[in-house]
Amino acid sequence: MNNSNKMAALLSNVTRHPELSPLTDERPIATLPFDCKYRLIDFPLSSLSNAHVDSVFMTFNEGETQSVFDHLGAGSEWGFDSFNSRYFVYIQQDFDRLKAKGDSYFNQHINFLKRSKAPFTVLIGSKFICNVDLNSVLKIHKKNGKPVTAVYKKVAPEIAATDDTILRFEEDGHATGQYKRDIEQFEEKEALGVNVFIVDTEWLIAFIEKMQEQGEIASIASLIRLHFNEIEVNTYEYTGYMSNITDVKSYYDANMAMLEPANFTSLLYSSQPVLTKIKNEVPTYFSKASKVTNSQLGSGCIVEGSVDSSLISRGTNIGTGAVIEHALVCTSSEIKENATVKYAIIDKNAVIENGVSVIGSLEHPIVIPKNTVVTEDVIKA
Repeated sequence: MNNSNKMAALLSNVTRHPELSPLTDERPIATLPFDCKYRLIDFPLSSLSNAHVDSVFMTFNEGETQSVFDHLGAGSEWGFDSFNSRYFVYIQQDFDRLKAKGDSYFNQHINFLKRSKAPFTVLIGSKFICNVDLNSVLKIHKKNGKPVTAVYKKVAPEIAATDDTILRFEEDGHATGQYKRDIEQFEEKEALGVNVFIVDTEWLIAFIEKMQEQGEIASIASLIRLHFNEIEVNTYEYTGYMSNITDVKSYYDANMAMLEPANFTSLLYSSQPVLTKIKNEVPTYFSKASKVTNSQLGSGCIVEGSVDSSLISRGTNIGTGAVIEHALVCTSSEIKENATVKYAIIDKNAVIENGVSVIGSLEHPIVIPKNTVVTEDVIKA
């Protein structure tokens, strides 16, 4: 890449939504499974990889990194294992501790940005599932000349969480931003900021230093959103597929949406490939008695029952007579003989015993936490 187009990245994964419990009790939003073989962090990492970003500073909450390292490994799938590449993982609470001691808590960010020698920096998170072409955003950013370019998508306002940013445009084209919770009346469609920014690195360093002097601390993208109306901001409209993961229902719906070919193709098979950890496994086995309709299955599964309108992740076993409908079944789970699973999320390594029913509803899908063995019916209207 021409050095004049070089980008570094700050990838923040510290957003917490209690409404996602128990799915995020032991993992960050970033490593939630998606569509049989992906994790949510694959989308920002793939956007960065497709734009040849090779210096990435990642921030996570304390106690949430095991699944991150398990998934990332050396970062080879996203090109982070080359001679010139580097990625770092930091803990948000370490910055909080430095601040409490009166130390310079943002110096790690500043040193990273200076050493990257990149004129531009991408700020991105993992909560929004989208496939943003960062090279296209960079072209608009360079052409406009403002220090910050914010990516947004036009959506129905109910898709936004209370702490998401809604952009509004004045007659002169100037963009302002408000948290959704502070807006009283909404338009039919609103410009929802998807927490993707491209910024001038020199400007960003000065902004971070200013935040540090003022004693403000959060993710850098959150601080930009907080001070949005004090900054000259350009905007870029993203028109591809997007989901906003804020609670169990939105997570369930985002996965189920992949059963629609238009959504699946738009998100995963555009000109921007979505990359994930490679696993070499045997193909999925379907017995003669099995019946599968309108579903997706990862590799390494054994299917002897029936599956309809569901997503079945790698290494799952589905016993004879088992019925799975409108469900998301995560890696290495086991649905035993004559069990029934409908409108449910079965997390990793869970077991549904023989003849047991797990039945939720479209509006209230049931979650079975990972490593759980279910021996009695769980039915909720």
